[in-house]
Amino acid sequence: MQTRLFSGVDLANTILDGLNPVPGDTLCVLADPLAPGAMAYVDRISDYAARIALRIERLAYPTSDEEHARLPALLTGPVLLIQPAPDAFDASRFLDHIGPDADAEGLHPVHAGHHAKGEVAVIPPTAEAAAIVAAHLAGSLEGAVVSVVGASPTVGRPLAMALLTAGATVRVAQVTTKDLVAETCGADIVVAAAGVPGLIRCDHLRRGAIAIDIGVTRVGNRLVGDIDRAAVDGHVSWLTHVPDGVGPVTTACLLRNAVNACRKMNSYSVST
Repeated sequence: MQTRLFSGVDLANTILDGLNPVPGDTLCVLADPLAPGAMAYVDRISDYAARIALRIERLAYPTSDEEHARLPALLTGPVLLIQPAPDAFDASRFLDHIGPDADAEGLHPVHAGHHAKGEVAVIPPTAEAAAIVAAHLAGSLEGAVVSVVGASPTVGRPLAMALLTAGATVRVAQVTTKDLVAETCGADIVVAAAGVPGLIRCDHLRRGAIAIDIGVTRVGNRLVGDIDRAAVDGHVSWLTHVPDGVGPVTTACLLRNAVNACRKMNSYSVST
């Protein structure tokens, strides 16, 4: 069997083509300027945002109570919090303060509640992107058995809810799962989002399955996914590229969230 390697660039472009921000629309990005991985992600967001003329305002995390108190007044649009954040920064308290309309990542409890009920919601972009890629590769998620490896609040959990809403039968494995192979080997689609390089091997996947890799870990000078690419090559039908499989679609979904948040904050309409 030939394994096809999926790039999300075209899918991301389709999403971006539907976005029409107006002059002045801004996404405020909080990031640690000393974290290379975080800044690389901010650079990617900025590159994509420039293509649709969405302004990006880069802000450093506050390092004192005084800076924390001043931060809300500095915000000129919806907000994205890039990890890692300082230990002293209380993200939940901050999101409560700015409210759901200013949350571009879908982490506010209001968004999570709507999503859990299967209602229209702002979904964390990596989770939404993985669901979009899964549907694109499978043709339809109705009736598909999908195993999600990883149960983080920003990826695994919201992804499982998105897949359920799309009609899939969903299994979720986490760090306490006793037999990971048993949870994944019969699935039509396996989504790896554990952040453990090479965790998923050939024995975790049935022949012909779709393998979606969300994990990205730097090992030396290489970016490595959660799925052992060499081990599964020739065994699965599709494998997403790391980092250019789900990654570009994630960035496009984030910018769609941002433009829609600008709409809510400024009371005008935008294409969805």
